[in-house]
Amino acid sequence: MHSRLAELVEYAEAQREALLAAVEAIPEQLRSQRTEPDCWSVAEVLEHLHRVERGISRLAAQGIGRARTQGLAPERSTDSMLGSLDPFHIEQRSNKVAAPGVVAPRGELSASEALEALRNSRQALLAALSSGNGLALGEITHPHPLLGGLNLYQWVLFVGQHEARHADQIREIGARLTQR
Repeated sequence: MHSRLAELVEYAEAQREALLAAVEAIPEQLRSQRTEPDCWSVAEVLEHLHRVERGISRLAAQGIGRARTQGLAPERSTDSMLGSLDPFHIEQRSNKVAAPGVVAPRGELSASEALEALRNSRQALLAALSSGNGLALGEITHPHPLLGGLNLYQWVLFVGQHEARHADQIREIGARLTQR
């Protein structure tokens, strides 16, 4: 895998591991409980993450497919993209953001079903990225509803930072559930 993409995939995978550890720290029977009526449960957070990653997987697959047919050049840069979203402070939970309706949880999945869906959406994302390995993925852009235009490298970074944000949320939920 090209070094630029590999760095971002490694970052996203590390954030996934932290997310799963946060989930595992909460007893399974509590993962579908809300701490407040207007707050998400762990299962709903996981469903949201799945919906987001599934959408980004599709975006990546379609963008790479179009770019291939248009003759996208090979990647020439090895510069890191890890700091490219720092101005947005995605990981900071103090910046409250309402999820757009298309990625809001619908309460359709149990926590275990949502975890399986997350495994599947990650496989889809990695397959899409693999199909574009070695291409100048920074040339493929798509607008984010809140952040504006992001290139494909930044979308991969977003997946990791978004999961880090929600891993913190899951730890907060767990602390509230176990204090009851």
